[in-house]
Amino acid sequence: MARTITLLMLCVTIGLTVTQNPGVKIRVTAKGVDYAKNVARASLVPLLNNIRLDDVEGRQGKTSYRLHNFRTSNVRIPNINMHLNPGQRGLTLSLRNFGIDIHLDYRVSYRVLFARLTNSGGVTVNFGQVDLTVTIGIDQFQDTSPKLVARSCSGDIGHFNIHFHGRLAWLLNLLRGLFRGQLHNSIRNKICEVVVNAVNNDAANKLRRMTLEADIGNNVGIDYRLLAPLLFTDNYLELHQKGTVFWKAARNDLLPVSPGAVPAWGDYSNMFYLWLTEYPLKSLAYIMHTRGRLQYSMTVNTLLEERRDFLSTSCDDSLCVGFLIPKLSETFPNSVVALNITSRKIPDVNITTNGVGMTFYGTVDLSIPSAGSVLVANVTVSFRILANVRNDRIVGHVNSFSTIIESLHSVIGDVDLAVINNAIEEGLTSIIIPEMNAVADVGVKLPLINDLVFQRPSFIYLDGALIIGTDVQYQGIV
Repeated sequence: MARTITLLMLCVTIGLTVTQNPGVKIRVTAKGVDYAKNVARASLVPLLNNIRLDDVEGRQGKTSYRLHNFRTSNVRIPNINMHLNPGQRGLTLSLRNFGIDIHLDYRVSYRVLFARLTNSGGVTVNFGQVDLTVTIGIDQFQDTSPKLVARSCSGDIGHFNIHFHGRLAWLLNLLRGLFRGQLHNSIRNKICEVVVNAVNNDAANKLRRMTLEADIGNNVGIDYRLLAPLLFTDNYLELHQKGTVFWKAARNDLLPVSPGAVPAWGDYSNMFYLWLTEYPLKSLAYIMHTRGRLQYSMTVNTLLEERRDFLSTSCDDSLCVGFLIPKLSETFPNSVVALNITSRKIPDVNITTNGVGMTFYGTVDLSIPSAGSVLVANVTVSFRILANVRNDRIVGHVNSFSTIIESLHSVIGDVDLAVINNAIEEGLTSIIIPEMNAVADVGVKLPLINDLVFQRPSFIYLDGALIIGTDVQYQGIV
């Protein structure tokens, strides 16, 4: 049960498709989009440095020529901008005043009087004041995952200079003519082709590998697919995601729980915000309770050897149940007890400005093999949980707890409720909560693209949701 209780406090996703309220919301601000331009620059430079053009052959008068082995280098992108474009449901990427060098080999054949002469060599063409504008849309695939697509690309080349070794002035004029016309358009179109391909394939494939489903333990999963098309404004873009919590063997079952309105947040100072609502906590609590998974059995066979003494009715110190409940030691000395905990109703879970809370309603059954149940108590345990982020997972730990005994049945006579309460708290502190925290430290995967790393994340607790506000760093560029 320690594992399943912990999953309740870690599962932060969403639910039913019968409502339009998301359970998870991601906001990328204008600051985040501005950071993306640096990622785009780092991605485009090596691609533009490896452009290859088809050979060019032709004849001009008595001269035939062949230009071949085109290759690019020394890409310079001094000015790059990326901004939100709500009208195109996407982004606009602009490269201004960038330069690129093209190297090629030439071979010409020409006639002088009755002789045909040939000449060959290398040429470098320096292009400058190159402008490029690409409109990038973010649509959806059929499975509702985000789809990146280049909607348009336009470019212009401001000027170029040709450098080659030789004294053939007419050849220089020939090359200038070609680069003003046919080659000018080919190079501009090739640059657009490379950038469009980078968007439609490289970037789109990375976005599509965004986590759209994650495991919560062995039997439960979370659906992070989009609930609706992306929302675009001048200040941010948002993804509204399902985050449906489901039992894997019956993932289409509807739950009698629905997400409420997502609390507003007007700060845009970070690049990235992730809303995690309390809906998944409530839906997971329902699933685990109705599936009979909120149970915990503490016996000498389930505990580590160094903790087994806790179940003894006789001991020399305070670390056994017999010391904590003296009447148990008096009635059944030198015995070993078994402790079973089961949930008697669906736990309450909530997120408020004070943090994440969970209230567990359980029945504690203390038994001895020779006598059966000797103490049965209905207990309410309230947990306060603190969340954190490690890599691409949300993790957490129990920060505090309190217990209330609502009723007690005893076969060993009257027992002070404070004594039982103290024994339960000792068991929670020394055994159950450490096991819960071990599971919590594994965490649940968040709906992120690969290689996106949070930088200095902060946690904002609102009524109904936890918000992670953070800057990010993308480490997926080699």
